[in-house]
Amino acid sequence: MEALDFVQRIVNFDRLMEGENRDSGDPDDIEHWCAVYAEMIRFKEGLLGQARQEIKKVPDMRKELLGNDIPFLQAELQRLRRGLAFWEARRTERKKRR
Repeated sequence: MEALDFVQRIVNFDRLMEGENRDSGDPDDIEHWCAVYAEMIRFKEGLLGQARQEIKKVPDMRKELLGNDIPFLQAELQRLRRGLAFWEARRTERKKRR
């Protein structure tokens, strides 16, 4: 993968996960993507927490972490939370129709 392609992909905060099909109404797909997004959120929240701890341990990293890493992780978390909200809404819609 070319570096430019990689950068464009990671800064696209509207991107879907590989294999994700938002047109699917299949209950297994809905549960799968709810679980995937929930786990990714947990993971990214952990990374964000670690980054914040590093600022306390190594103050010289503060500018780099606050200027780059933390804003990126926060934007990524927003993307993931929107994805989870989408699939949870799809699950709720499906339950209402039954």
